[in-house]
Amino acid sequence: MSKSHDPLFAEERRKHPWIGFLLLLIVFIAATMAVVNGINNSRINLLRETVTVPSLPSSLESFRILHISDLHGLYFGQHQEQLKAALGSARYDIVCVTGDITGPDGDMGAFVEMMKLFKDKPVYFIPGDEDPAPILATPHGTLNAKADYILEAERTGAVYLDAPVKITRGKNALWLAPEWIYAIDYEASDTAYHKRLAELQAEEPSPEREAALLAVNYQINQLIRIRQARRETLETDVHVALTHHPLQTEALQALQEWTATDNDSYIRSISLVLAGHYVGGQWRVPGVGAVRAPLSAGTGNNGWFPDDKQIMGLSNMMGIPQYISPGLGTSAAIDLPPIRVFNTPAVTILTLTGRLTM
Repeated sequence: MSKSHDPLFAEERRKHPWIGFLLLLIVFIAATMAVVNGINNSRINLLRETVTVPSLPSSLESFRILHISDLHGLYFGQHQEQLKAALGSARYDIVCVTGDITGPDGDMGAFVEMMKLFKDKPVYFIPGDEDPAPILATPHGTLNAKADYILEAERTGAVYLDAPVKITRGKNALWLAPEWIYAIDYEASDTAYHKRLAELQAEEPSPEREAALLAVNYQINQLIRIRQARRETLETDVHVALTHHPLQTEALQALQEWTATDNDSYIRSISLVLAGHYVGGQWRVPGVGAVRAPLSAGTGNNGWFPDDKQIMGLSNMMGIPQYISPGLGTSAAIDLPPIRVFNTPAVTILTLTGRLTM
């Protein structure tokens, strides 16, 4: 007699309660990780680094720089309370911001709120690659070559670092400057700007012509300010260069070789480079490090799993120290969803010393 297929006589299927438990465990772990990551992203770490500057003048011993980068228009509390809490009673002399300060469409609200924390401290900033162009050569509704967000930052008291700025301590000086000015070809730039100026002056008046004139006159004035700073610079002065994109060893080597015979260049005088851009890799795996960095990090393998020394922290390139900030926000250049994963936002206080440190 054949076996009945009646459901009443069917064998009871085996149950696997561990599958449900495993699914619940996965959901629990994912939820826990999301909560922990959310907590990490809602606070800011205050990091500290000591930078040795050979022959540092005694008046600049323990000079402190608060380095901030890649705000990307983010609020850490309605009035940047988390940043205020992170800084606490920390001591620093100046604030340097290395780009990517704006939010969508150049919004400066978060930067303006941040500036309220530094009413008694000088703040110097440069734009980043995700900020709008700082100088405009097309009609934009004002009689100033600077973009609106630059003007708004200046109204808060921040200094747009488009030429060297001298900070005096006793008989000594510390210069802050955008990195690109250390290798500028003055003669070629001066010739190009004045040629462009003559061309514009020969054109018929128009809104486009007036905007372009504003821009070229700004550039000529900028070159004058850079040259004046060069004339004031002494060999004993300390130079801190600000750049959004970190300098790479190959580029620095080529730059030094190119300027080796140029008596007007002082690339070798740079005491410290401050940079941003990489935001610590944006996504990080505990115990492993960053998941990805832009190709400009020089990591090879399309930027996957780079060495942390190439994208954050203090390193030394051909005798020049460079500090790359872990940053506060996220970068579109990394091609990852715009959230920091196990990567707590951070700012850093760098202390200059003439002493050798371990």
